Amino acid sequence: MPSSSSLAHGTVSADLLANCTVHSRTEILHLMRSIQQRRLLVNLDMPNTREIIVTSVIAVNESNNTVILDSARGDALNHELMAGATAEFITHLDGVSISFSTGAVSLVEYDKLPALRIALPKSLIRLQRREHFRVMLPIANPVKCIVPSSNETDREPITAHIVDIGCGGVAIAERGGRLGAETGRILPNCRLLLPDTEPVLTTLEVRNSAQIRLQNGAFQTRLGCKFIDLPNAMSNRLQRFVMNIERVRRDSL
Repeated sequence: MPSSSSLAHGTVSADLLANCTVHSRTEILHLMRSIQQRRLLVNLDMPNTREIIVTSVIAVNESNNTVILDSARGDALNHELMAGATAEFITHLDGVSISFSTGAVSLVEYDKLPALRIALPKSLIRLQRREHFRVMLPIANPVKCIVPSSNETDREPITAHIVDIGCGGVAIAERGGRLGAETGRILPNCRLLLPDTEPVLTTLEVRNSAQIRLQNGAFQTRLGCKFIDLPNAMSNRLQRFVMNIERVRRDSL
């Protein structure tokens, strides 16, 4: 499953990939049920396109080896999924990235509503690198990232929201199309407006990007960024924030 590793994690060595590949059916079922029970958001990335569909697991059927996902909104997007040979399933569970190739995607009815069906994977990649530990931030109360504009004719700062964050980097998203999708860029003087603490001022390097079609049909630009030369004081503030978020999440389970 090399595509999963290259898509979700960048370049991963063959030895590391082998060590992080789960083949146990019992463990795979446990992971999939945990993803379902916690109602985690799942990205379905369609190869050869820049589109990612955000969905969730709504059922895991052990008897017929299938997984039911919430359908994409809009017939065109569902048909596009079904027309492809596979998609990439990517989510994060307790800071660990879970990914696998879905194989064929089918449109079915579940609880009298349209849904997507994929096969229970025979193997999946479970990868955690300490420097890439991330926590998801709540959608209901988005945490903002203010990015200075590089457009000479529009100097208004860009307000993005933080999707996930860790001590090594951050994923940010914005719907207005002002962030741009070019990778390799350096974004200086960005401000992370973390709650209950002073803003974190940092330089970001754009490592990956995607145009994501949300369930309501709207598009969103999402950038995966690495912190560049983050000062110790800012790093310590960020680490405390990440640990507090993870502590609150664990206490709520």
